[in-house]
Amino acid sequence: MQKSPETAQPTDTPKRIALMAGSFNPFTIGHASIVERGLELFDEVVVAVGQHPDKPHTDARERADAIAAVYSGEPRVRVIVSHRLTADIAREVGARFLLRGVRSVRDFEYERDMADVNRELGEGLETVLLTALPHLSALSSTVVRDIASYGKDVSRYLPRPSTGQSMSSKDNNTK
Repeated sequence: MQKSPETAQPTDTPKRIALMAGSFNPFTIGHASIVERGLELFDEVVVAVGQHPDKPHTDARERADAIAAVYSGEPRVRVIVSHRLTADIAREVGARFLLRGVRSVRDFEYERDMADVNRELGEGLETVLLTALPHLSALSSTVVRDIASYGKDVSRYLPRPSTGQSMSSKDNNTK
């Protein structure tokens, strides 16, 4: 007996993997919002932490470990370190989509241009843009770094590790 098209279940449906690449210096609640909303659209989100040549240098492995701690209870988020072109990383991890957040028209114009380049380099790699939630639209890693440079507490702008351990308690070796 053959199944009707309405009841047939595809067995070879490819996993929908999205790549979210950036320097994430630091990874903010705005970035976390994009990842979490992306999980509603994709089977897996791979967060690739790299180093932008024009941004302050901090250890990419430390940033990746901090992001991985946020998602330690979420098996659909994978965090990697890579210093390659985004299209090459996508091919390496099997991603057919790039996941990006936009806060403003300026972000949109930049992301549109990058989407065109990545589509060409990635042989059809598509970019999915999610707009920032209104209360997060002014938040950026640069703003958080600037606030921190004046000695102010920026913890409200950073996601907490899923273990319940705060970022500061990790630094103090306490649990």
